[in-house]
Amino acid sequence: MNRSNSCLIVLFFLTLYTSNCAFSQHYTRTDTIPVKQNGVWLKNPWVGGHNYCQFSEIDMNFDGIKDLFVLDRSGHRITTYINKGTPNTVDYIDSTVKYAPKFPHIEDWALLRDYNCDGKADIFAYNHNGGIKVWKNTSTAGNLQFTLEKSFLKTSYCPAPLSLSITGVDLPTIDDIDNDGDLDILTYDTPGLNMEFHVNKSKEKGYGCDSLIFDMDCSGCWGNYRTSISGCNVVVGTCRKPGKSELPNPTSEYHAGNCSLCLDLDGDGDKEILLGQLGCCNYVQLTNGGNAASANMVAMDDSFPSYDMPATLTSFPCGFFLDLNNDGKRDLVVSPNAPNVSVSNQSIWYYLNKGTDKAPVFSREMRDFLQKDMIEVGEGADPVFFDFDSDGLKDLLVSNYKMVIDSCPTSELFGTLAFKNIGTAASPKFELVNSDYANLSAVLPLITNKHMAFGDVDGDTDKDLFIGDYDGFIHYFSNTAAPSSPADFTYNGTVYNVTTSTPIDVGSHATPQLIDLDRDGDLDLVVGEMAGNLNYYKNTGTVNSYSFTLASSSFGGVDVLKPCCTGYSVPYIYEEAGSYNMLIGSNSDRTLSNGTGWLWHYNNIEGNLAGNFSLVDSMFHNIWEGARMIVSGDDINNDGSMDLVIGNYSGGVAIYLGDTSTVPVAEITKPHFDFSIYPNPSKGQLNILVSNLKKNEKVELIIYNTLGQSVFTASDNIPSNNQLRLSFDVSSLGNGIYSCEINTKSYGPNPARVSRLSKKLILLNY
Repeated sequence: MNRSNSCLIVLFFLTLYTSNCAFSQHYTRTDTIPVKQNGVWLKNPWVGGHNYCQFSEIDMNFDGIKDLFVLDRSGHRITTYINKGTPNTVDYIDSTVKYAPKFPHIEDWALLRDYNCDGKADIFAYNHNGGIKVWKNTSTAGNLQFTLEKSFLKTSYCPAPLSLSITGVDLPTIDDIDNDGDLDILTYDTPGLNMEFHVNKSKEKGYGCDSLIFDMDCSGCWGNYRTSISGCNVVVGTCRKPGKSELPNPTSEYHAGNCSLCLDLDGDGDKEILLGQLGCCNYVQLTNGGNAASANMVAMDDSFPSYDMPATLTSFPCGFFLDLNNDGKRDLVVSPNAPNVSVSNQSIWYYLNKGTDKAPVFSREMRDFLQKDMIEVGEGADPVFFDFDSDGLKDLLVSNYKMVIDSCPTSELFGTLAFKNIGTAASPKFELVNSDYANLSAVLPLITNKHMAFGDVDGDTDKDLFIGDYDGFIHYFSNTAAPSSPADFTYNGTVYNVTTSTPIDVGSHATPQLIDLDRDGDLDLVVGEMAGNLNYYKNTGTVNSYSFTLASSSFGGVDVLKPCCTGYSVPYIYEEAGSYNMLIGSNSDRTLSNGTGWLWHYNNIEGNLAGNFSLVDSMFHNIWEGARMIVSGDDINNDGSMDLVIGNYSGGVAIYLGDTSTVPVAEITKPHFDFSIYPNPSKGQLNILVSNLKKNEKVELIIYNTLGQSVFTASDNIPSNNQLRLSFDVSSLGNGIYSCEINTKSYGPNPARVSRLSKKLILLNY
């Protein structure tokens, strides 16, 4: 990103104007800070974790090598990896910052398949109204892009043509099942018992493989099997035939979710099927005794692969067939696909294909594919910078909500990882030195969601520790270390509200911060909670002995509970230019249409502790690292600017380095005009009304993406009525958030300097 565009992005989010120069902090996501774990330097430490993932191949950088697309059901989070193509080697490099924004917004599931035989992977994904939508890969000249082709795939339901129905829980098979050269679809019926075969008739109707024309096999029972109602296997040789008299009992005969993967396991030209079921740990193989045109499952292995290490994961194992080690043979990767059931740092199992591509034989190579190369704490990464060894360098602590340490049955771990900064003041490097910092899992056994806050509350000049837990309580640990010695914490019990003489209890998900809000020399307490509000406890004690009194349970009028249900507010208050600002992480996922924010930025805090704070932006710097972002900050490279560390619900961590930009006033003169965008969010048709314009001005429209790159420009002259209406089709830009900027200057031989104004534009092309 060039410096001028960086400044524009800063102006877009912070809207700062000054009379001389504007100084504004902005942030750059970095993946270059080294991290060592168990004696090995991690390849992709700052990816951000993985929980319940789906995998597909796609060539994103157009080098002829298939790269990796990953969708995590945690927050519908997309990560991307470039495949370096080293023969017989798993060799992926994180490319999420560059390529993930190029994909459309996707919820629940996605499979990338080339449906029109042009050599480019298209996107089949869940439509939140209960169907399948398709984006065509329309990349040209090395620019990865997708265009919505179908909002709902249609199929003939014997004979009525309707939208092809599928839930967000099920994961279908999209493959050439009958070996005729076009993509078919296998998915379960509404009860989740029988497999429906939706046959692609594109070639039969003379369209080649470039059309999406489906007819359901009216037998309604592909493979002649059915899932088990009560067990975790299937019944071969029988299935429920469709018909009104045979409709299942809705209270007892529905299966909650299924995933399927079809591949030829025995080299006979027809497809076997691998099945995972919600609520079940085992992976099931069905052997096809029929043929490509008429499948008939005749045998079952309910612990696949029983000849090796069975893929017995926490729940709902789902497999994906793709060449991971560049040997020309597709391998198997298996991951759970139900949120909140597998939160291990070893939840992605990689099976190497030691057979052939047409008759694979799988051997498990690792349980932590991709995860072994990153900071990964299971579920709910909660990071904070703290110099725990008192050497003057900021170290990193990462706690978690929980981690599953066995597959099935499960047990759980609630440790806190301690990464020592082994670099220098200007160049940080981190090494894992302790997986259970301060023995916290033993001191607070079975306490989930340890949110740490540090501050000197007893006046001895070292920093003590407050920990908020999932049940809403806060625990106090005094630092009893000698001066300049590594921190040594002693548990002192829960923190009390002095007014009620009862422990502070905010209900659930207590996330405390210690900070002197009223500038009286002692540390006050701010606590976020699941409900999305903030609680302010004023310190009515002394520097040497804290005493907290509830001053407000709706501090600053802050509420990140939008639109519903849970907010998970996590405050980080910091000082900028002598005044307090605040960033708040929240529960929002990548969904753009529900009105929620991602990372909330407030000011107007200083001297206004009893009032409502000003919301500057609910999508601070367009930073999104996954659901339930938790942000903390400090200057880790000694450049005088605050850096950010951000954890997410996928169990990973990202770092954003801050720096200060100086922009001359001539470039940011406060505009005399205004403009509105409608509709916003837009499905691609963009209407803009510019008002309060001067005569003989020229208007220029520039749209920037999240990388600060100009992706659309247009210009027009101004009519005499001081208004201008503009309309454009920008659907080709793809889903996402953009900066829409209007520039004006006098039209003539001596144009006046530019006046600029930027506003947020959201595109949702579905």
